[in-house]
Formats: sequence, C-alpha cells, structure tokens
Amino acid sequence: MNKDSSTSCFSLEQFPDEIFMEIFQYISIHDLYRGLYKLNQRINHILHSITNLSLTLSKAEDINDEAVVFFASRIYHLVVRHQNPVEFNRFPSLRSLTSKFPQDRQLCGVKPKHLPNLTHLTLGFTLIWNCDIVDRLCRRIISNKFRKLRYCSLWPPTFDLNWPIITTPLLTHVKLRDGDFDDLCILLNSCPNLKHLQMLVSAYAKAPSKPVQYLSVKRLNVSFIRGDPDWTKKLDQLLSLLPNIKQLFIDTCVIYIDFNELSRVLSQRLIHLCYLQCEIHALGIPTKWNNVQSYHPLFKNINLGGFDDNNCKCGGFKIYLNGKKKTDG
Repeated sequence: MNKDSSTSCFSLEQFPDEIFMEIFQYISIHDLYRGLYKLNQRINHILHSITNLSLTLSKAEDINDEAVVFFASRIYHLVVRHQNPVEFNRFPSLRSLTSKFPQDRQLCGVKPKHLPNLTHLTLGFTLIWNCDIVDRLCRRIISNKFRKLRYCSLWPPTFDLNWPIITTPLLTHVKLRDGDFDDLCILLNSCPNLKHLQMLVSAYAKAPSKPVQYLSVKRLNVSFIRGDPDWTKKLDQLLSLLPNIKQLFIDTCVIYIDFNELSRVLSQRLIHLCYLQCEIHALGIPTKWNNVQSYHPLFKNINLGGFDDNNCKCGGFKIYLNGKKKTDG
C-alpha cells in the first residue's frame, strides 16, 4: 500500500455536541435515558443540556418513570392519553399540551402558574362533571392568563356572556368544536389578532346575541353536524360575524344541497373572499347541475367529476369544489 495514501476514520466522539443534540431530538426520552445516561461524562452533559423534547403519557403512572423525571424540565411537547390528574407543574418548560380525553380533575391542573410558557393547548372531548372547572379554564384562556398562548382547541367551549372582556392579544388560531355563536362572539371580542378560526357548529347554535368588536379573522374552516337541515342558515349567521374572511373551507353532510342559496350567502356576506373550498356529502344533487357554475364566481372551478358514492359520509354523493379569485397582473 502506498504510504502517502490514508483512510480517514471518524469516531462518534469526534462529532461536536450540536450534532448529538440534533440527533437526540429524534430519539424517545426513554431510549435516551436507558441507552445513554451514565455512558460517559460528555454524553451526560449533553443529556442534561438537550431541550425541545416530546413526551406521551399513556397511563397515569408513566409520569413517575425515571426517564420522565430526568427530562421533565426540558420537555416542550406533551400528549396525555389518559383521564387521570397530571402534575403539570413538573413540566415548567412546556410549550405544547394535548389532552385527548380530559376530565375535571385533570383540567384542574391546567393553570398559568404551572404552565407559564404554554403556546399551544389542545383539549379533546371534555367529560364535564363539574362545569365550574371548565368555565374557569375557558375564562383563563380568553383573559390573557396564559400570556404566551397562540393556539387553542376546545371541545366544547364554555364561555359566559356576562364575563368582562379582557384582551388576549397573542391568540391567533382557535378551534371550537360544538360551539355556538355566542361563544364565538365572546372569543372574537377578546382576541383582536385572531386570524384563523376552525369551528364545528353546534346543532343547537342560534343567532348571535351580541355585536362583535374585532373583525380580524381572515381564514375560516367550518363544518356542521351531519344532517343539520339548517346548515345554510347557520352559515349565514356565522359569516355575519366574520365579514373579512378571505379563505373559506366548508365541510358538510346534508340531504340536499342548494347551491343557489349557498351562493347568495357567500355573495352577501363575504365581499373579500378570494379562495373557496367545499366538500359536501349529499343524498341529492341539483337537477340543473350545469347551471351551478354560474351561481357564484368561485363556483367556476367546480369539479364536475367530484361525485364519489363510495366515499360519502351519508351514503350518497361527495361533491368537491374549489375556486380561487384571479388577481390583476
């Protein structure tokens, strides 16, 4: 072999700490702790320095796992898949909290003093036994108690029209499942910078009883309870609170779709609408189907081949349409 030729060999020890910290982001905290902790002084230092970690608690006892205890102060993203109470104060750096099936006792722990850095909160279907607990949490959310909160998902929301309005400036994206329009009015009046709203409209939603102060929402994803016969009426009431919508996404399952009525609502309420996407599951379709495209400017891009009776929530047709407003130049 030529003496001048050499083969470069690298060991893991030659990599900088930053490489290890990047790689460790993709390894579960349990594997990190059991596989690498106490391996050597350098690795221990890296494990003590790593942040932005994720954790899923599937059982109540998981919180006492040695790995969880070791990394708790550096966990940024937490998913809870059980209904029991959780000591959230163990995770002071938490940015994102998702609770799949929260009950009252678990919700008691969702407090600003325990979660001072929380930016994203997602609550699955809440089994409400004590309404006061849920009310207090919802009130904290729209009273700027969670100072860094930017995204929130509630199912169902429980707001009170008699609450004083306290501005919550950082909340920009909210998802309400099974919400009514009074809930929405309270939210809109509390969040001057809300840009994106997702809403599953309650079957019992009625016309809003309060005016709206802030009109900042630009994007709306709305869906309705399956088979709701008054969905276009509710859409009209909803859009009356959101006149500056530019992007609209609708998902509904109905017996019959009246595109003429839908067009009237959109034309009357949303003069700034630039993009429309609709997924409609219906048992019946208009007999004069070819005329649908003339009802509204954004219906012109309707997909006439968008019928799929094998992929419909109600056993009928799935109608898909989208349209984008052309811009000058």
